[in-house]
Amino acid sequence: MNSATYIKIALFFVVLGSAGAGYVVMTANGVSALTTNTYEAVLTDASGLSTRSKVYLAGVQVGKVQGILLNGTEARIRLAVFKDVEIRQDAYLSRKPSSLLGTSVLSLDPGTKLTPIAPPGSLISTAPPTGDINAAMGIVQDLGEEVHLLLEEFRTNQMALLAISLETFNSIAQKIDAQSETQLEYISRILESAALISERTERLLRNSEGDIDASFSDIHLALANIRAITDEVASGRGNLGQVLYDERLYNSILATTEKTEETLTNINNVVTSAGEIVDRALGLGIQFDTNARYDILAKTARAAASIRLDPASNDRWYRIGVGSTPDGVASRTVKETTDNSGNYSREDTTETKYSIAIDAELARRFGILTLRGGVLESTAGFGLDLQPIKWVSVSGELFDFQTGEYPNLRSSLTVYPFFNPDSNKLWNWFYLRGGINNALSGDRDFFLGGGLRFADREIKGLVGLAPVFN
Repeated sequence: MNSATYIKIALFFVVLGSAGAGYVVMTANGVSALTTNTYEAVLTDASGLSTRSKVYLAGVQVGKVQGILLNGTEARIRLAVFKDVEIRQDAYLSRKPSSLLGTSVLSLDPGTKLTPIAPPGSLISTAPPTGDINAAMGIVQDLGEEVHLLLEEFRTNQMALLAISLETFNSIAQKIDAQSETQLEYISRILESAALISERTERLLRNSEGDIDASFSDIHLALANIRAITDEVASGRGNLGQVLYDERLYNSILATTEKTEETLTNINNVVTSAGEIVDRALGLGIQFDTNARYDILAKTARAAASIRLDPASNDRWYRIGVGSTPDGVASRTVKETTDNSGNYSREDTTETKYSIAIDAELARRFGILTLRGGVLESTAGFGLDLQPIKWVSVSGELFDFQTGEYPNLRSSLTVYPFFNPDSNKLWNWFYLRGGINNALSGDRDFFLGGGLRFADREIKGLVGLAPVFN
């Protein structure tokens, strides 16, 4: 056999061995280019993965990692997945630890059947990395170091606290020792003083023994005299006995006592009547009011003050007050005449009589409605108030009735934010008021203002004696 034949046989076995080795390598674990499709994925952390790492689906191997490349700051992984596994476009991979040695595997979620199938070579999405054994061991190590530091700090603090406690106990013991010595010294002094007092008392009794016997004799004599006086009184003799046992004196004293009791009863009735008078006086509430307003269109200011009386029945009130009028209180006169020739003339005159207006009102309450009438700004008038809630009141007034002119219709809104006239605080007296004046005529004007209203308990007791208010 020539050399050419040997060379051919050698080449045949080399080719056959290479093909067999390649087939074994390609078909290891059933994963080969003939049975798989290739896909790619990008991970931010490929720790624990290698070209031997496997891909699992529901705990069953469906492929493996064929290659890992660094792409910038990310790891690009090439996967080989069995062709019979349908991978959809919403599939995703997640890295999971597989052992305590730090190795990892890939878990595949093939996606939902509602999305199209991803073609081979496409990019599969990845889920955020979950914690692995290395991270857990790192956390455990950090936790152990923190616990060690905490124990060291606790031991240091306990030693310091123990040292302070020992110093405190030592100080307390020293103070107790010093106090004990002081107390022993005090007790010694007390015993010495008690012994000295006993000696002096014994000496005094020894020297005054005769005086003490004389004193006891005097006491016996005094008791005998008292016994004799008592026997004399009990038998009705002597002045005191006659006083105690004389029936006429007893009857006289009894009659005097009865008259005294009758007098006290009359005095009690007088006191009761006086108490009723005082109650009537205190039942009348007196409030003082002062307010000011500004007429916006006329650009004038007005001020007023009044006294308001509130009977105890709380169903009425009476008010008397004065107010300023910047332009005076005008009185208008219209005179129309016709002469013999038939000529018509009209004379219109306005006279300002005074600059002070007087108010005098009587009011009666009916629930949330109050009707009032009397003198308003020195003219006859009436009004009504509607108070649906405690701190808001809507009012309407009609006054100043003149011939040929509309009366003055004034409406206003009063707000009592913190109103309590019996309080001693200024902000409890304050109220705000605004509205329209002369609403029926062309001289209508708007106004804004406010005031203070408070109660005076001292004057209340003087004015309340009038019985007409109850």
